[in-house]
Amino acid sequence: MINLVQIGQKIAEMRKKHHMTQNDLADTLFVTHQAISKWENGKSIPNLDILYELTKLFNITIDYLLDENDLTEAPYEVMFQSTTREAVINHFLNQPSLRNEIQKIFYLLNPKERMMIINQVIHQIIDLEIDNIWPLLSISERQYLLTNIITGKLDYNLNRILGQLTIEEQFMIKHHEEFGSYPYKICIGHIKTKGGKR
Repeated sequence: MINLVQIGQKIAEMRKKHHMTQNDLADTLFVTHQAISKWENGKSIPNLDILYELTKLFNITIDYLLDENDLTEAPYEVMFQSTTREAVINHFLNQPSLRNEIQKIFYLLNPKERMMIINQVIHQIIDLEIDNIWPLLSISERQYLLTNIITGKLDYNLNRILGQLTIEEQFMIKHHEEFGSYPYKICIGHIKTKGGKR
C-alpha cells in the first residue's frame, strides 16, 4: 500500500530544502495551506496534476515521491490517482498472471485503453485467454473480438465460451462455420433457428 506518511515527509523535506513555507507552496500550487498540511502529515495525497507540478517545482521524479515498492502493492484505483495511466497499464502488463489482474483493472480503463488490451490479446502480444476477458467486454468490444475470431485473425475455439454468447452471436458463428471461414464445429444443438425449429 502507498505510504502516505512517507510521501508527506518527502514533500515537507523538499519544501524546506527550497526554503518554502507551507503557505508559499500552497500559493505556488493554487491549493490551500490546509491541503499542504494534510499531505505532509500523511492524511491525504495530492492528485496526479499536483504530483506532476511538485515534480517540476522540486526537480524530482514521481518515483521519488511514490516509492515503487509501495506502488506495486496498491490497488489499481490508487495507482491511477497517484501516477500516470501509462505507468499503471505497464505495471499491469508486467504482472506474472494477467488472468488474476484483468478483473481488477479492466473496468478502470477508458475505451481506448480497453481496445489496446483487446488488440494485444488478438495479436497474442500478451498471455491472456479470451475466457478471462470475455465477461468484461461491452457489446461492441465483444463484436470486435468475435469478428476477429470468426474471420481467422485469431485462432480460438469459441465452444469454450459458448454458454456466454448471445443467440445472435451464436448464429453469427454458425453462419461463418457453414461458409468455411470459421474452422471449428460449433455445438449449438440447444438453440432454436430463426424459424423456431432446432
